[in-house]
Amino acid sequence: MIKNLLIAILAAAAFTFAADPVTIEGRLTEIPGKMPSNDLYSYVYVFKYKVLKVVSGKLDAKEVLVGVYNPLIARGKVKDKMADKSKGNVGEFKAKAKHTLKIVPLEGNWDGAVEDEYFDDEAPRYLAIEVNE
Repeated sequence: MIKNLLIAILAAAAFTFAADPVTIEGRLTEIPGKMPSNDLYSYVYVFKYKVLKVVSGKLDAKEVLVGVYNPLIARGKVKDKMADKSKGNVGEFKAKAKHTLKIVPLEGNWDGAVEDEYFDDEAPRYLAIEVNE
């Protein structure tokens, strides 16, 4: 019984640490396709970033696929239930821009529509909860 309790505690601790945000400096390498209008529905749009530097946390990737909630709205201007996961100061997402991002796994942090053109790429998806220039 104690062994099962210890295993449960370790599993919960691993989940907690895995959910902590990772902060990276990255370059937005491409914006695939066309972003839908925000008045159609709320969505997360997946961008590809080149990882320039891991500022905090652990990430072993040279590129990451990062979802941004309603990217046509400037970060910090989102006023709905996702306001706490849409922080920052980026007004417009443009290819080649350098950003500092706080990311968490997309799964478990977003359950709505995802616009993802990288359907052949099995890399994990992240959600940007803060994006700054």
